[in-house]
Amino acid sequence: MTRTEKPAESPAGQEEDVLNRLVAEHQRQVYSLALRLTGNAAAADDITQETFISAWRHLKGFRGESSLKTWLLRIAANKVRSYWRWKKLRSWVGLGTRDEDGEGAALEDLLPDDPAGRPEQAALAADLERRVQKAINLLPTRQREVAVLRAQGLALAEIGAALGMAEGTVKAHWFEARRKLEVSLGEYL
Repeated sequence: MTRTEKPAESPAGQEEDVLNRLVAEHQRQVYSLALRLTGNAAAADDITQETFISAWRHLKGFRGESSLKTWLLRIAANKVRSYWRWKKLRSWVGLGTRDEDGEGAALEDLLPDDPAGRPEQAALAADLERRVQKAINLLPTRQREVAVLRAQGLALAEIGAALGMAEGTVKAHWFEARRKLEVSLGEYL
């Protein structure tokens, strides 16, 4: 090998590069999905990290039947389901802590302050965000998952692939979720 030739990159180095690209391209969407479905920033951080660790471990098994984004969001949705199962189990055996209304962290605690912005508009936006999050939290699990993924800009077919549902089932959940959200948020729409 001459001095100008680069040594061949190891397979582990290539996998690391792929992981770094996956994280750079999709971390925001995975985190947003986890935050919307849990309402808890710390849990969303953990779920995001677990999603990419799981994706890295199973990257060789990715068959390309869907986009990488859809595959990652499906892993994230499954991690969120596990989070809720464990949270329910911990609270059942007395290991979980809850606030007065049995929820996790309030969304207003998760939203960053905007001291440079206009306080009135920031307050209105924060109020709307709380109401939207509350309305989303009231949806049944599958409708909530579909609504959050739809808000992320995924097509119905992509949502079906991410959640392991037929497209017709996704349409039915989306129809019901929209109807319920319109009732809950009618004055804001």
